[in-house]
Amino acid sequence: MAKRASAGELRTRIYIRKTAKAADDEGVASRHEETSIFEDGPGRQERMYHCKWVNAYGAEVLTAMQLEIQEPATLTMRYSPLIQPDQLVYKVGDPVPYEIISVNDVEDRHCWLEVKVRRRRAAR
Repeated sequence: MAKRASAGELRTRIYIRKTAKAADDEGVASRHEETSIFEDGPGRQERMYHCKWVNAYGAEVLTAMQLEIQEPATLTMRYSPLIQPDQLVYKVGDPVPYEIISVNDVEDRHCWLEVKVRRRRAAR
Protein backbone atom coordinates (compact mmCIF):
# COMPACT_ATOMS: atom_id res chain seq x y z
CA MET A 1 0.00 0.00 0.00
CA ALA A 2 1.35 3.35 -0.98
CA LYS A 3 1.70 5.92 1.77
CA ARG A 4 2.46 8.59 -0.82
CA ALA A 5 1.78 9.22 -4.46
CA SER A 6 3.24 11.51 -7.05
CA ALA A 7 0.93 13.90 -8.85
CA GLY A 8 1.00 11.72 -11.98
CA GLU A 9 -0.31 8.70 -10.06
CA LEU A 10 -3.51 10.48 -8.97
CA ARG A 11 -5.34 9.36 -12.12
CA THR A 12 -8.62 7.95 -10.84
CA ARG A 13 -11.44 10.47 -10.70
CA ILE A 14 -13.98 10.02 -7.91
CA TYR A 15 -16.91 11.75 -6.26
CA ILE A 16 -17.35 11.64 -2.50
CA ARG A 17 -20.87 11.99 -1.16
CA LYS A 18 -22.55 11.86 2.23
CA THR A 19 -25.99 10.42 2.81
CA ALA A 20 -28.74 12.34 4.53
CA LYS A 21 -31.60 10.28 5.89
CA ALA A 22 -34.88 11.73 7.05
CA ALA A 23 -37.52 10.00 9.14
CA ASP A 24 -41.23 10.65 9.51
CA ASP A 25 -43.06 11.07 12.84
CA GLU A 26 -43.07 7.31 13.46
CA GLY A 27 -39.33 6.92 12.87
CA VAL A 28 -39.63 5.26 9.48
CA ALA A 29 -37.02 6.33 6.95
CA SER A 30 -38.72 8.41 4.30
CA ARG A 31 -35.91 9.97 2.27
CA HIS A 32 -32.42 8.96 1.31
CA GLU A 33 -30.50 11.81 -0.26
CA GLU A 34 -26.86 11.97 -1.33
CA THR A 35 -24.99 15.27 -1.42
CA SER A 36 -21.41 16.19 -2.21
CA ILE A 37 -19.13 16.75 0.78
CA PHE A 38 -17.51 19.68 -0.99
CA GLU A 39 -19.25 23.05 -1.16
CA ASP A 40 -21.27 23.31 -4.35
CA GLY A 41 -22.69 26.64 -5.39
CA PRO A 42 -25.99 26.93 -7.22
CA GLY A 43 -25.64 25.93 -10.87
CA ARG A 44 -22.14 24.45 -10.36
CA GLN A 45 -21.20 20.87 -11.07
CA GLU A 46 -20.14 18.50 -8.32
CA ARG A 47 -16.40 18.66 -7.64
CA MET A 48 -14.31 15.65 -8.65
CA TYR A 49 -11.44 14.41 -6.54
CA HIS A 50 -8.35 12.62 -7.88
CA CYS A 51 -6.75 9.63 -6.17
CA LYS A 52 -4.49 6.65 -6.68
CA TRP A 53 -6.72 3.56 -6.76
CA VAL A 54 -5.15 0.17 -5.94
CA ASN A 55 -7.37 -2.91 -5.90
CA ALA A 56 -6.60 -5.58 -3.31
CA TYR A 57 -4.25 -8.37 -4.39
CA GLY A 58 -2.33 -11.29 -2.92
CA ALA A 59 -2.94 -12.18 0.72
CA GLU A 60 -5.17 -9.14 1.16
CA VAL A 61 -7.76 -10.74 -1.17
CA LEU A 62 -7.86 -13.93 0.93
CA THR A 63 -8.34 -11.91 4.11
CA ALA A 64 -11.14 -9.93 2.46
CA MET A 65 -12.85 -13.14 1.36
CA GLN A 66 -12.78 -14.45 4.95
CA LEU A 67 -14.37 -11.20 6.16
CA GLU A 68 -16.88 -11.27 3.27
CA ILE A 69 -15.71 -7.92 1.91
CA GLN A 70 -16.50 -7.45 -1.78
CA GLU A 71 -14.02 -5.73 -4.08
CA PRO A 72 -11.73 -4.06 -1.51
CA ALA A 73 -9.42 -1.26 -2.64
CA THR A 74 -7.01 1.28 -1.16
CA LEU A 75 -7.14 4.91 -2.22
CA THR A 76 -4.27 7.34 -1.69
CA MET A 77 -5.29 10.99 -1.99
CA ARG A 78 -4.45 14.44 -0.79
CA TYR A 79 -5.62 15.27 2.74
CA SER A 80 -9.07 16.71 3.36
CA PRO A 81 -10.68 16.89 6.82
CA LEU A 82 -14.10 16.51 5.15
CA ILE A 83 -13.59 12.84 4.28
CA GLN A 84 -15.16 10.58 6.94
CA PRO A 85 -15.90 6.83 7.23
CA ASP A 86 -19.69 7.23 6.82
CA GLN A 87 -19.49 8.51 3.24
CA LEU A 88 -19.71 6.93 -0.22
CA VAL A 89 -17.14 6.96 -3.02
CA TYR A 90 -18.20 6.84 -6.67
CA LYS A 91 -15.73 6.20 -9.48
CA VAL A 92 -16.52 8.41 -12.45
CA GLY A 93 -18.64 6.32 -14.83
CA ASP A 94 -19.52 3.63 -12.25
CA PRO A 95 -23.05 3.91 -10.78
CA VAL A 96 -22.44 1.45 -7.89
CA PRO A 97 -20.80 3.18 -4.89
CA TYR A 98 -18.04 2.03 -2.57
CA GLU A 99 -18.32 2.44 1.21
CA ILE A 100 -15.43 3.86 3.17
CA ILE A 101 -14.14 1.34 5.71
CA SER A 102 -11.36 3.43 7.25
CA VAL A 103 -9.55 6.73 6.80
CA ASN A 104 -5.89 7.04 7.76
CA ASP A 105 -4.13 10.42 7.96
CA VAL A 106 -0.65 9.19 7.02
CA GLU A 107 1.79 9.95 9.84
CA ASP A 108 -0.67 12.61 11.13
CA ARG A 109 0.90 15.19 8.82
CA HIS A 110 -2.33 16.32 7.10
CA CYS A 111 -0.70 15.77 3.71
CA TRP A 112 -1.97 12.37 2.49
CA LEU A 113 -4.97 10.17 3.27
CA GLU A 114 -5.06 6.42 2.85
CA VAL A 115 -8.68 5.31 2.52
CA LYS A 116 -9.86 1.69 2.51
CA VAL A 117 -13.10 1.08 0.58
CA ARG A 118 -15.31 -1.84 -0.38
CA ARG A 119 -18.13 -2.26 -2.87
CA ARG A 120 -21.48 -1.41 -1.36
CA ARG A 121 -24.08 -4.15 -1.44
CA ALA A 122 -27.63 -4.67 -0.26
CA ALA A 123 -28.25 -6.07 3.20
CA ARG A 124 -29.03 -9.77 3.49
